[in-house]
Amino acid sequence: MSIQETQYKRNSALGSGRVRSFIVPEEEIRIIQITTFCPDGIGPGPTHLYIIEGDALTLMDTGIPTHLVRAFLYSWRNLPIPPEIKKLPPDYSEQEFLEGLKLAPYSVKDIEILVISHGHPDHFLMGPQILRRATPRVVAHILDTSEICNPWAMLRHWIANQPQMRASGMPMPHAVDDSKFHLLGSLRSDFSLNVDDPVFSDGPMRVKGSPIEGIIVKHLPGHSSGSIGLILGKEEKILLCGDALLYPISPHPDDLLLYLRTLEELKELKNISLVLPSHGKVIRDLKGRIATLQKHHRRRLQLTYEACEKPRSVWNIATIPSYFDIYVDPAKFNPLAGREALAHIEILMMVGGLNRSHFKDGIHYFRNSGEPFEAVYQRVLELVQDRKISSLLRY
Repeated sequence: MSIQETQYKRNSALGSGRVRSFIVPEEEIRIIQITTFCPDGIGPGPTHLYIIEGDALTLMDTGIPTHLVRAFLYSWRNLPIPPEIKKLPPDYSEQEFLEGLKLAPYSVKDIEILVISHGHPDHFLMGPQILRRATPRVVAHILDTSEICNPWAMLRHWIANQPQMRASGMPMPHAVDDSKFHLLGSLRSDFSLNVDDPVFSDGPMRVKGSPIEGIIVKHLPGHSSGSIGLILGKEEKILLCGDALLYPISPHPDDLLLYLRTLEELKELKNISLVLPSHGKVIRDLKGRIATLQKHHRRRLQLTYEACEKPRSVWNIATIPSYFDIYVDPAKFNPLAGREALAHIEILMMVGGLNRSHFKDGIHYFRNSGEPFEAVYQRVLELVQDRKISSLLRY
């Protein structure tokens, strides 16, 4: 079987705007990928949306509106908005999506089902704009509905996580004030979706209780609690994976134990010919990409463990020069870097490789057990395989 790829439009200088299709003639599968604007560096980069033809025209993910990127992402990190982004129309991402639909060719009113791969802002915040033009049924995993359905989720997340971020030793933003909270309040209708058909388990995707022919839902937790993927095809299959697998960047795990278990489950999938992620390049070698990500997290666990020969804070770990592929400024607020380091510290603590050594000025410090790393890592592998033990702190 050969997957036919056709490009209808190229990316702009910002890395977004491309429209292309993936067709599997033998399986009668046609998927249209529309790439919408989301900045690199401050964000994960342009977001791919997917139109799936079938019994019901299905859209997976929505992207993030450009006006919300400018209103929050840069001020949140105390960074200036680049000139090329400042001059973009406020509905730039929406325009890219609508233009991509026309090339498909479809209208937004043709969309019957909207699937949200997970509850992160760059995957559902353009949903309200779509729902003003169409009436699709919204599908998402039940474990991410607290993020998707709550118009105050972003503010709740910010307030709830401040104590943890301070305890990590991370420098906090200088410009967070009530004006940002009031702005969130005035725009709250743009920050949530009603989920009509929550996903509870793996299997055929169901809308109004009835299965949708040709679409299988797979729970892929770890990047978020309710991350899901869609599997299309019978003999040779395509996996739409959200952020569970990315290339060339690696997904940020919210729960590393769950994420490593998800990688093990993905290794068991048969006949996956193509993986379509929400950011970056397509993945043509599923098992090869999984192996690379497993090695990536092994290396990061080892760096975390060895750095804690002496007491280290989460932020001390996150700002090790070789820890990330990109530079993390120790003086700048960076919650994604902090969360990544903490996820690796948590799993090492679960197997006794790290212990909290002391507190100082409200900051937690961790020290390793002094064992060879290989002994600790073997316990991590055993924990990943033991499905009876869960990350109880998460649920």
